[in-house]
Amino acid sequence: MTQIKIWEQIDINSGFDVYSEINEYEEIIHKLKNQEIHPERFKGYRLTFGTYGVRHHGEGIHMQRIKIPSGFILSEQLRQIASIVEKYVGSQHAHLTTRQDIQLHFIKIEDIPTILRLLADVGITAKEACGNSVRNITSSYLSGINPEEYFDVLPYAIFCTRYFLRHLLSSTLPRKFKITFSESEQDLAYSRIHDIGCIAQIQKNGNGLQYGFKVYVGGGLGSVPMTAYPLFDFVSVSDFYPLAEAILRVFHKYGTEERKNRNRARMKFLIARIGFENFKDLVIKEFISLKNFRRINNELEKYVQDFPLPAPTKNGRSFGPINTSRITLPLYSNYNFEEDALWNTYIKKYTIKQKQDGYFALFVKPPLGNLNAEKLNIIANFSDSYGAGYVRITPTQKLLIPWIEEKFLKDAFHFLKENKFIGEETEAMQEIVSCPGAFSCRLAVTHPYNFAEHIGKNIDELHGLRIHISGCPNSCSQHHISDIGFFGALLRVNGKLSPHYVVLLGGNVFYQNNRIGQVIGKIPALNAHLFVKDIVQLWNEQKLDGEKFYEFVDRIGIDAFRKLLIKNSTVAKDNYDYFQEPGIESEFKMEAESRGECAGSLLDIMAINLYDSIRNIYEAEDDIKAKNWSAVKEKCLDSILKCAKMYVYLEGIEPTSEDEILNEFVERINIKHWLCNDWSDIKEKYFIWKYSSDDEINAIEILNYTKEFVKDSDKSYMRLLPNLKIMECAKITEDNND
Repeated sequence: MTQIKIWEQIDINSGFDVYSEINEYEEIIHKLKNQEIHPERFKGYRLTFGTYGVRHHGEGIHMQRIKIPSGFILSEQLRQIASIVEKYVGSQHAHLTTRQDIQLHFIKIEDIPTILRLLADVGITAKEACGNSVRNITSSYLSGINPEEYFDVLPYAIFCTRYFLRHLLSSTLPRKFKITFSESEQDLAYSRIHDIGCIAQIQKNGNGLQYGFKVYVGGGLGSVPMTAYPLFDFVSVSDFYPLAEAILRVFHKYGTEERKNRNRARMKFLIARIGFENFKDLVIKEFISLKNFRRINNELEKYVQDFPLPAPTKNGRSFGPINTSRITLPLYSNYNFEEDALWNTYIKKYTIKQKQDGYFALFVKPPLGNLNAEKLNIIANFSDSYGAGYVRITPTQKLLIPWIEEKFLKDAFHFLKENKFIGEETEAMQEIVSCPGAFSCRLAVTHPYNFAEHIGKNIDELHGLRIHISGCPNSCSQHHISDIGFFGALLRVNGKLSPHYVVLLGGNVFYQNNRIGQVIGKIPALNAHLFVKDIVQLWNEQKLDGEKFYEFVDRIGIDAFRKLLIKNSTVAKDNYDYFQEPGIESEFKMEAESRGECAGSLLDIMAINLYDSIRNIYEAEDDIKAKNWSAVKEKCLDSILKCAKMYVYLEGIEPTSEDEILNEFVERINIKHWLCNDWSDIKEKYFIWKYSSDDEINAIEILNYTKEFVKDSDKSYMRLLPNLKIMECAKITEDNND
């Protein structure tokens, strides 16, 4: 009998045939190469699969982002990624992200379907890893082993991934959407900077206890950082999912103004525009409606109960499989590692005592969050032999290997030393969080990797300070919430552009803190490490016992830090150093693009009409169940009008009235056979239904008709050609018969 794999039990794809969508993606890639699809339309499509364009390369080379829900990754999956890195990845490393994802840089577009199939073979997907979608859902890396936790949120976070992956709304939002879960008040998943942030809570319910979440909404970083609002102090775990869907619906439905400006399209801007109380009222209204149709309590309870929680012997379940890979006796128990100068650093900074008596978790800190194939395999094998066959990716670009028995701590120390995870780089270098920046990103102004390495070469120890570096204001390294944050910027000096970093101090969102780093100025890129060195010295000399850095900043005063910044920013304007970055000998040249791919393709205006139509259909199906016939009619008529308008606008015509839009569609668009069905009666039906009675028969009739029209429109949109025309449906049929 074949043993079911853990990733098969977790089943983030909910039984969906992922290979069929990969085959479809491969067909779209072939169409791009044959110039049968518009490059901008292809961009919008590939983004839904986590495929980004990269700097210094054309359309043929990409970055592939992989979704790792909650950063929970099995040893078998790590080995598969290692194999992919070795065979297909130009950078020859996997990059750990602050969203607990993995990114693979410099991949040929023709290799991506093969890579996605290899990932699917071990239960990994890249679907909706970028674009205007529900992004990778994260959770605290200590959940399940944290002595301070209320309960383990991992199964609930993974269930949330299943709930929203390929959800009709989740890939058609005004902008990206981020959800996270924390198991304790420590809030290691940073709930205050997410669109939805959840913190585990337990309350009495009769004679028993009820699990739930404190819920925050409307947080986010980027160029305009905002911390989230407290929405509810307690929502039961089963109510949370329809609540989250209600929040998405409100964002989708009322974020129309936000769609017009991609730089202000996150949900936090919607809340700022309409007010938090109004937003909350809209959410409650949607939530009350949804609760009647999203009864998931039994499904959730069974999923959590059956969730495979890997542990050393039987994967956390009395009926689980025994871990036959795990060794039973330590190999290095007789070594005097305690005399090694690194031993105390190892115990203090690389290990965490679990709530389970006698067990520890081990940090692996790859510099810059990058791991080559060899290191990935080594970590996977160690996790099998000493841990529970899985690791967790942390938001600080580290790996956590839990379930190491205390008697194996010396073996773990030997593992770190032998594989140069400790003692090889300075502690400073291993603690810095950095996005790739201009190494690969088209938006980046500077090279954070180089800056981080420059700090590591000049500073041995950060003494607990958290430093995050981004190549642009978009906060991929989460520089706003670090003790010392930097993001790439420019300053014009003597008519030339000089690479600089904007400096922020005192960010902190642990324990639901509300601190966004304060901007104190700019510093030349080549001098920024000197500023860090001075701050580390000041901190080490004057900090109080138990003092947090933001408290230190408040006590010392911001002027003290500004003086250090000014001191290290003084460079003669004719000095060549002004125009260089660390590790780059040539003079700085501005290559960043003004528009990032995260914002979606240039065809968003068309897509908005289509996506709104899809949302309407989705909601109208619920209205049918609620017998709300007038709402069904209203939403279906709106969908018909939006889809018709989408194609009329493509012809360069912008009618405003219903009559004009539908006339143009019937007379211009329908005869082109851009859609596969004949819709010549659409205007007549539209006005008959508009003035018809609101009853069940009419509601079902209009819904069925509209569903087919929207479906036809969606397929037609996929056939957009480089000349901004749409391949005829008849032509598609002929090609398929060849």
